[in-house]
Amino acid sequence: MFLAFSGCLDLGPLLFNPDTSITEYLWDENPDNSYFDPEKNYYIKDGEFHYFTLESDHEGQVETIHAVYLGDLETIDSDTVIIYNHGNSYQMDVYYPRAQLLYHAGGKSRYGVLMMDYRGFGLSTGEPSESSLLSDVNSCIQWLKDRGLTEDRMIMYGYSLGSIPSVYLTATPQAMAPHKLMLEAPIGSISTMSSNGSGLSMPSSFFADLFADNIEEIKKVKQDLYWIHGEMDNFLNYTTHGEAIYNNHNSEYKIAVPVSNGDHGDTPFKMGEEKYMNSVYEFIKR
Repeated sequence: MFLAFSGCLDLGPLLFNPDTSITEYLWDENPDNSYFDPEKNYYIKDGEFHYFTLESDHEGQVETIHAVYLGDLETIDSDTVIIYNHGNSYQMDVYYPRAQLLYHAGGKSRYGVLMMDYRGFGLSTGEPSESSLLSDVNSCIQWLKDRGLTEDRMIMYGYSLGSIPSVYLTATPQAMAPHKLMLEAPIGSISTMSSNGSGLSMPSSFFADLFADNIEEIKKVKQDLYWIHGEMDNFLNYTTHGEAIYNNHNSEYKIAVPVSNGDHGDTPFKMGEEKYMNSVYEFIKR
């Protein structure tokens, strides 16, 4: 691979790899969604599935964010809601099975689940950036707040790239502070990615236009932490990314869920769907 440098390396293609080729979301009809055991039924009834758009303003640039809410819109003011922030590839169609598992954790319809495509992903307009992630996720939090969600019933879940807004908006809340934080295969820091996660070995100064440092930011988080990570993760190393974050979390309660045969994208399914959903439920209800 040939890389041309002009003062600073653009890590954008590594952080952001969206699929913008789609013209519609397929959800259950997506042929790539082949994770589930065919004997299981994790589908969502029509009345519990709500696809919508909202506006997100980042530094004066307003974009249309596409999102889905699983649950009853009329009971957001009393339900516990999980905000699921997806990874750096494709679009939310591909992550829909994960949202379905969260919706069924502890029994069907126990929790509402909101998932969005960040700007530049899927059908959401605009171009993604690290800082705009915070604005887009915060806009979704505000959408829930406007419908009655309160901090004591808000759970933040970040997978891979989604760990950046999840950690930052938990450590330094904007619209609302989450009650608990859940991280799956999180990014430790940009400098860690530059030295081992990305396969590139160079000083972190090359990545000066990017700010993510979850390893440091997690020190500000006082909420309970759930961390799940595949020990065979070949993109975000279990030890240098996930474990480093976990070790720096200093609040009252945290739980680590290592999955011995899990890679970066398959950990809940390698763990086993029922076991994963039960662990999520036990953490949230605590």
